[in-house]
Amino acid sequence: MSDTSRPLRHRQATKRPVASASQGRDRWILSYADFITLLFAFFVALYSISLQNQGDEQRLKETLQGVFDAVQKSVKPINIGEPVVGEPQSVDVVDTKPIPVAPPAIEETVSSAVYALLSQVVENQFSGLHTTGQISVTESADWVNLELRSGLLFGQGEYELTNEAVALLMLVANVLKAYPSVILVEGNTDDLPVTSPRLVSNWHLSGLRSASVVDELVYQGVDPKMVAPIGFSSEQPKVRNTSDSAREQNRRVVLRISKREADNLHDYLFQ
Repeated sequence: MSDTSRPLRHRQATKRPVASASQGRDRWILSYADFITLLFAFFVALYSISLQNQGDEQRLKETLQGVFDAVQKSVKPINIGEPVVGEPQSVDVVDTKPIPVAPPAIEETVSSAVYALLSQVVENQFSGLHTTGQISVTESADWVNLELRSGLLFGQGEYELTNEAVALLMLVANVLKAYPSVILVEGNTDDLPVTSPRLVSNWHLSGLRSASVVDELVYQGVDPKMVAPIGFSSEQPKVRNTSDSAREQNRRVVLRISKREADNLHDYLFQ
Protein backbone atom coordinates (compact mmCIF):
# COMPACT_ATOMS: atom_id res chain seq x y z
CA MET A 1 0.00 0.00 0.00
CA SER A 2 1.21 3.51 -0.75
CA ASP A 3 2.14 5.65 2.19
CA THR A 4 0.88 8.66 0.34
CA SER A 5 -2.42 9.68 1.88
CA ARG A 6 -5.21 10.74 -0.37
CA PRO A 7 -6.15 14.43 -0.23
CA LEU A 8 -9.32 15.04 1.72
CA ARG A 9 -12.26 16.34 -0.23
CA HIS A 10 -14.20 19.07 1.46
CA ARG A 11 -17.97 19.03 0.88
CA GLN A 12 -19.11 22.40 -0.23
CA ALA A 13 -21.88 23.84 1.91
CA THR A 14 -25.17 23.73 0.08
CA LYS A 15 -26.77 27.07 -0.09
CA ARG A 16 -30.39 27.10 1.05
CA PRO A 17 -32.75 28.45 -1.57
CA VAL A 18 -33.48 32.07 -1.09
CA ALA A 19 -37.19 32.66 -0.93
CA SER A 20 -38.45 34.55 -3.89
CA ALA A 21 -39.88 37.93 -3.09
CA SER A 22 -42.84 37.05 -5.24
CA GLN A 23 -43.72 33.82 -3.41
CA GLY A 24 -46.03 35.37 -0.84
CA ARG A 25 -47.43 38.29 -2.69
CA ASP A 26 -50.41 36.44 -4.22
CA ARG A 27 -51.74 34.75 -1.09
CA TRP A 28 -54.59 37.23 -0.77
CA ILE A 29 -56.21 35.93 -3.97
CA LEU A 30 -57.88 32.92 -2.25
CA SER A 31 -59.69 34.98 0.36
CA TYR A 32 -60.60 37.66 -2.17
CA ALA A 33 -62.08 35.11 -4.61
CA ASP A 34 -64.20 33.49 -1.91
CA PHE A 35 -65.39 36.92 -0.73
CA ILE A 36 -66.52 37.82 -4.26
CA THR A 37 -68.31 34.45 -4.58
CA LEU A 38 -70.19 34.97 -1.32
CA LEU A 39 -71.03 38.54 -2.26
CA PHE A 40 -72.59 37.18 -5.44
CA ALA A 41 -74.65 34.73 -3.35
CA PHE A 42 -75.81 37.65 -1.21
CA PHE A 43 -77.18 39.54 -4.21
CA VAL A 44 -78.80 36.38 -5.58
CA ALA A 45 -80.59 36.01 -2.24
CA LEU A 46 -81.81 39.63 -2.32
CA TYR A 47 -83.06 39.20 -5.87
CA SER A 48 -84.95 36.05 -4.87
CA ILE A 49 -87.33 38.01 -2.67
CA SER A 50 -89.03 39.34 -5.79
CA LEU A 51 -89.56 35.91 -7.33
CA GLN A 52 -93.20 34.87 -7.57
CA ASN A 53 -93.46 31.18 -8.50
CA GLN A 54 -92.11 27.74 -7.70
CA GLY A 55 -90.02 27.62 -10.87
CA ASP A 56 -88.16 30.72 -9.69
CA GLU A 57 -87.82 29.17 -6.26
CA GLN A 58 -86.20 26.04 -7.70
CA ARG A 59 -83.82 28.11 -9.81
CA LEU A 60 -82.84 30.08 -6.72
CA LYS A 61 -82.10 26.92 -4.74
CA GLU A 62 -79.97 25.52 -7.57
CA THR A 63 -78.11 28.81 -7.97
CA LEU A 64 -77.33 29.12 -4.26
CA GLN A 65 -76.26 25.49 -4.07
CA GLY A 66 -73.94 25.97 -7.01
CA VAL A 67 -72.43 29.08 -5.46
CA PHE A 68 -71.81 27.41 -2.11
CA ASP A 69 -70.42 24.27 -3.78
CA ALA A 70 -67.97 26.47 -5.64
CA VAL A 71 -66.84 28.03 -2.36
CA GLN A 72 -66.36 24.63 -0.76
CA LYS A 73 -64.30 23.32 -3.70
CA SER A 74 -62.04 26.36 -3.72
CA VAL A 75 -60.89 25.82 -0.16
CA LYS A 76 -57.91 23.56 -0.88
CA PRO A 77 -54.13 23.95 -0.40
CA ILE A 78 -52.69 25.86 -3.35
CA ASN A 79 -49.16 26.42 -4.63
CA ILE A 80 -47.92 29.99 -4.38
CA GLY A 81 -44.91 31.48 -6.16
CA GLU A 82 -42.59 30.28 -8.93
CA PRO A 83 -39.34 28.32 -8.49
CA VAL A 84 -36.08 30.27 -8.77
CA VAL A 85 -34.16 29.37 -11.94
CA GLY A 86 -31.11 27.17 -11.25
CA GLU A 87 -32.26 26.08 -7.80
CA PRO A 88 -34.14 22.96 -6.71
CA GLN A 89 -37.82 23.37 -7.40
CA SER A 90 -39.28 24.11 -4.03
CA VAL A 91 -42.61 25.80 -3.59
CA ASP A 92 -44.49 27.01 -0.59
CA VAL A 93 -47.74 25.18 0.14
CA VAL A 94 -50.28 27.42 1.78
CA ASP A 95 -52.21 25.35 4.30
CA THR A 96 -55.52 27.14 4.35
CA LYS A 97 -58.10 26.64 7.03
CA PRO A 98 -61.64 25.81 5.85
CA ILE A 99 -63.58 28.98 5.13
CA PRO A 100 -67.21 28.96 6.33
CA VAL A 101 -69.80 28.73 3.59
CA ALA A 102 -70.87 32.23 4.55
CA PRO A 103 -70.39 34.68 7.40
CA PRO A 104 -73.33 34.85 9.85
CA ALA A 105 -74.81 37.94 8.24
CA ILE A 106 -74.92 36.30 4.81
CA GLU A 107 -76.35 33.07 6.25
CA GLU A 108 -79.16 35.07 7.83
CA THR A 109 -79.83 36.90 4.57
CA VAL A 110 -80.07 33.67 2.59
CA SER A 111 -82.32 32.15 5.26
CA SER A 112 -84.59 35.17 5.15
CA ALA A 113 -84.87 34.92 1.37
CA VAL A 114 -85.69 31.21 1.45
CA TYR A 115 -88.36 31.61 4.08
CA ALA A 116 -89.79 34.60 2.22
CA LEU A 117 -90.24 32.24 -0.71
CA LEU A 118 -91.93 29.76 1.63
CA SER A 119 -94.44 32.40 2.67
CA GLN A 120 -95.16 33.18 -0.99
CA VAL A 121 -95.74 29.51 -1.78
CA VAL A 122 -98.19 29.18 1.11
CA GLU A 123 -100.06 32.33 0.09
CA ASN A 124 -100.33 31.12 -3.51
CA GLN A 125 -101.65 27.70 -2.49
CA PHE A 126 -104.31 29.15 -0.19
CA SER A 127 -105.10 32.38 -2.02
CA GLY A 128 -108.88 32.03 -1.62
CA LEU A 129 -108.70 31.55 2.14
CA HIS A 130 -106.15 34.33 2.37
CA THR A 131 -108.52 36.74 0.64
CA THR A 132 -111.25 36.07 3.21
CA GLY A 133 -108.85 36.42 6.15
CA GLN A 134 -109.12 32.77 7.18
CA ILE A 135 -105.42 32.23 6.65
CA SER A 136 -102.52 34.67 6.61
CA VAL A 137 -98.76 34.62 6.26
CA THR A 138 -96.54 37.23 7.90
CA GLU A 139 -92.81 37.54 8.42
CA SER A 140 -90.54 39.03 11.08
CA ALA A 141 -86.78 39.09 11.46
CA ASP A 142 -86.74 35.62 13.02
CA TRP A 143 -90.00 33.90 12.05
CA VAL A 144 -92.44 33.13 9.28
CA ASN A 145 -95.93 33.02 10.78
CA LEU A 146 -98.76 30.97 9.27
CA GLU A 147 -102.04 31.85 10.98
CA LEU A 148 -105.16 29.69 10.60
CA ARG A 149 -108.59 30.56 11.99
CA SER A 150 -109.83 27.81 14.29
CA GLY A 151 -113.01 27.51 12.21
CA LEU A 152 -110.88 26.09 9.38
CA LEU A 153 -109.60 23.30 11.59
CA PHE A 154 -112.13 22.45 14.31
CA GLY A 155 -115.81 22.34 15.10
CA GLN A 156 -117.10 24.80 17.69
CA GLY A 157 -115.59 23.99 21.09
CA GLU A 158 -113.83 20.89 19.67
CA TYR A 159 -110.20 19.91 19.33
CA GLU A 160 -110.37 17.04 16.81
CA LEU A 161 -109.36 18.10 13.30
CA THR A 162 -112.02 18.07 10.59
CA ASN A 163 -111.44 16.24 7.30
CA GLU A 164 -110.96 19.60 5.58
CA ALA A 165 -108.33 20.52 8.17
CA VAL A 166 -106.41 17.31 7.50
CA ALA A 167 -106.32 18.07 3.77
CA LEU A 168 -105.15 21.63 4.43
CA LEU A 169 -102.42 20.55 6.85
CA MET A 170 -101.21 17.97 4.36
CA LEU A 171 -100.36 20.81 1.96
CA VAL A 172 -98.77 22.83 4.76
CA ALA A 173 -96.66 19.84 5.82
CA ASN A 174 -95.38 19.37 2.27
CA VAL A 175 -94.06 22.93 2.32
CA LEU A 176 -92.57 22.64 5.82
CA LYS A 177 -90.78 19.39 5.00
CA ALA A 178 -88.96 21.14 2.17
CA TYR A 179 -87.43 23.62 4.64
CA PRO A 180 -86.77 21.74 7.91
CA SER A 181 -86.73 24.17 10.82
CA VAL A 182 -88.05 24.68 14.33
CA ILE A 183 -91.84 25.04 14.35
CA LEU A 184 -93.91 26.24 17.30
CA VAL A 185 -97.65 25.58 17.01
CA GLU A 186 -99.67 28.01 19.15
CA GLY A 187 -103.28 27.45 20.14
CA ASN A 188 -105.41 30.50 21.03
CA THR A 189 -109.03 30.85 22.15
CA ASP A 190 -111.44 33.68 22.88
CA ASP A 191 -112.45 34.69 26.40
CA LEU A 192 -115.72 32.74 26.58
CA PRO A 193 -115.68 29.84 29.05
CA VAL A 194 -115.68 26.30 27.67
CA THR A 195 -119.00 24.44 27.74
CA SER A 196 -117.92 20.90 26.87
CA PRO A 197 -117.78 18.47 29.81
CA ARG A 198 -114.61 17.04 28.25
CA LEU A 199 -112.74 20.29 28.76
CA VAL A 200 -111.55 21.95 31.94
CA SER A 201 -110.69 25.42 30.65
CA ASN A 202 -109.55 27.42 27.65
CA TRP A 203 -106.01 26.45 28.61
CA HIS A 204 -107.04 22.86 28.11
CA LEU A 205 -108.76 23.61 24.79
CA SER A 206 -105.91 25.68 23.33
CA GLY A 207 -103.32 23.07 24.31
CA LEU A 208 -105.32 20.19 22.82
CA ARG A 209 -105.90 22.09 19.58
CA SER A 210 -102.23 22.89 19.09
CA ALA A 211 -101.34 19.28 19.95
CA SER A 212 -103.81 18.00 17.33
CA VAL A 213 -102.13 20.12 14.67
CA VAL A 214 -98.68 18.90 15.73
CA ASP A 215 -99.87 15.28 15.61
CA GLU A 216 -101.08 15.73 12.04
CA LEU A 217 -97.91 17.51 10.89
CA VAL A 218 -95.76 14.72 12.35
CA TYR A 219 -98.02 12.11 10.74
CA GLN A 220 -97.49 13.88 7.40
CA GLY A 221 -93.71 13.69 7.78
CA VAL A 222 -92.56 16.77 9.71
CA ASP A 223 -89.63 15.88 11.99
CA PRO A 224 -91.04 15.42 15.52
CA LYS A 225 -87.79 16.74 17.03
CA MET A 226 -88.42 20.09 15.35
CA VAL A 227 -92.02 20.84 16.35
CA ALA A 228 -93.93 21.44 19.61
CA PRO A 229 -97.42 22.60 20.69
CA ILE A 230 -98.11 25.59 22.93
CA GLY A 231 -101.47 26.60 24.43
CA PHE A 232 -102.06 30.28 25.24
CA SER A 233 -105.73 30.09 26.19
CA SER A 234 -107.22 33.59 25.70
CA GLU A 235 -104.13 35.38 27.02
CA GLN A 236 -102.70 36.44 23.64
CA PRO A 237 -105.64 38.03 21.78
CA LYS A 238 -105.13 39.76 18.44
CA VAL A 239 -107.93 42.19 19.21
CA ARG A 240 -110.11 42.91 22.22
CA ASN A 241 -112.88 40.37 22.77
CA THR A 242 -115.69 42.91 22.38
CA SER A 243 -117.77 41.25 19.63
CA ASP A 244 -118.39 37.95 17.89
CA SER A 245 -116.21 38.96 14.93
CA ALA A 246 -113.39 39.96 17.28
CA ARG A 247 -113.63 36.65 19.12
CA GLU A 248 -113.51 34.83 15.80
CA GLN A 249 -110.20 36.54 15.02
CA ASN A 250 -108.81 35.50 18.40
CA ARG A 251 -109.74 31.82 17.95
CA ARG A 252 -106.75 30.75 15.91
CA VAL A 253 -103.76 28.45 15.53
CA VAL A 254 -100.42 29.99 14.57
CA LEU A 255 -97.48 28.05 13.14
CA ARG A 256 -94.29 29.96 13.83
CA ILE A 257 -91.46 28.74 11.60
CA SER A 258 -88.00 29.79 12.74
CA LYS A 259 -85.41 31.16 10.35
CA ARG A 260 -82.57 30.23 12.66
CA GLU A 261 -80.74 26.96 12.09
CA ALA A 262 -81.09 24.27 14.75
CA ASP A 263 -80.68 20.50 15.01
CA ASN A 264 -83.71 20.10 17.24
CA LEU A 265 -86.26 22.19 19.09
CA HIS A 266 -84.97 21.41 22.59
CA ASP A 267 -81.48 22.73 21.85
CA TYR A 268 -83.00 25.70 20.04
CA LEU A 269 -84.94 26.71 23.15
CA PHE A 270 -82.56 25.81 25.95
CA GLN A 271 -78.99 26.12 24.68
